[in-house]
Amino acid sequence: MRNSRLAIIIEEVYKKNVFSWSFVMLLLSPILMVAVVAIISGVIGMATASDSIGTVSIIGATDQTASAIKTEDNGQNQLIFDQDVDQAEEALVNEEIDGYLVIDESDPEAIQAEFYKSNTGKNISTTGFQTVLESIQLSNRSQALGLMEEESSHLINSNVAIQSQTIDLESGTSESDQDIQSMVRTGVAYVVSFIVFMFVMNYISIISQEIAVEKGSRIMEIVLSSISSTTHFMGKMLGIFLVLLTQVAFYAILLGIIFITIMNTPMPAELQALLGDETIPALLSNSASIIGWSGLLAFLGIITYSVLGAFLGSLVSNVQDVNKMITPIILLSIIGFYIGMFGLGFSNNILVRVASQIPFFTPFVMPFRIAAETVSTTELILSVIISLLFSILCLWLSANFYKSNVLTYSDKGLFGTLKQSYTLRQSEKKG
Repeated sequence: MRNSRLAIIIEEVYKKNVFSWSFVMLLLSPILMVAVVAIISGVIGMATASDSIGTVSIIGATDQTASAIKTEDNGQNQLIFDQDVDQAEEALVNEEIDGYLVIDESDPEAIQAEFYKSNTGKNISTTGFQTVLESIQLSNRSQALGLMEEESSHLINSNVAIQSQTIDLESGTSESDQDIQSMVRTGVAYVVSFIVFMFVMNYISIISQEIAVEKGSRIMEIVLSSISSTTHFMGKMLGIFLVLLTQVAFYAILLGIIFITIMNTPMPAELQALLGDETIPALLSNSASIIGWSGLLAFLGIITYSVLGAFLGSLVSNVQDVNKMITPIILLSIIGFYIGMFGLGFSNNILVRVASQIPFFTPFVMPFRIAAETVSTTELILSVIISLLFSILCLWLSANFYKSNVLTYSDKGLFGTLKQSYTLRQSEKKG
């Protein structure tokens, strides 16, 4: 009988949440957000590219400089070389050109240049012009010093590049910080941290609302007279958990389709150049460790936050107070998210190391430590054990206080309601 009642609650919670427009929007919102960001980025990219080129008048350039500018520009801008300053200024005022560059080569070793544009016109890029003038000036100085072309080229190419390598003290292996595998791991950490934050924000609200609605309708006394509080609580939690699994399954299937599509589609030359000798399956295989550990910690973190959401939802007197009651744990998740972002560049910082072992912050911070390979297997196992024990503790406390919480109606705030709930539970024990 008890199992059948538990199953009924689970089914009712699951159907009510899954077969709703809000759940459809919950599924589609990340996809829509990614699409909107991609579209906005594309539009901004195209607008920036088009706004950085236009009609430019070049004034005072020698034949050699003019030829070099034409070669460097490669037809991007429409270049005009037959105007003087007055003509160019008039053309700019009349919006016939987008800007004009005045070059002074009276001193070949100290070339001067000024670019003029209107405050309402295009933001023309002067990088190409600057590159040409710097090259010509360097050539002039080299000639003045009596250097051969090979000697001046040797001086130009004298930059020292420092390649940063990370050494794994356990295995003794090293890896470039700019290695594609390192970048993929960092990307996985970003995705995991964002997913945990998104799920936490959504499911804290869902589970707290689920319980608060029934409590606010004042039917809890009737419900708990026919079913135990533990069964009712666990039914709610398992129902929401199945909703969460449904969402995860949807994204897993979607990612599988995307992966199969990518593998059966010719790879763009730019992406292949970025990957080098690496393949997508190989990169995923090398990232299996961070995906596995981060996924486990993310699961425990979402369960912990959901249980705490249910606990706080059971304390409110009406559904309107839910957002105020769950604010503390939402703030904890935001703090964890930002510590994780900080940990990306400072994964060995003491704050990051400590926070990665605090259950509230672990799912946000630990993925970045794994990506940076600054955490040992022992620390990972310890973080999983701590997170698991903390989840069990939260579940046990929430289930034990559930009956007294849902029968407590108070407007004294979080701590006042908790105190009243505790007093009611103690009186029930004595009774």
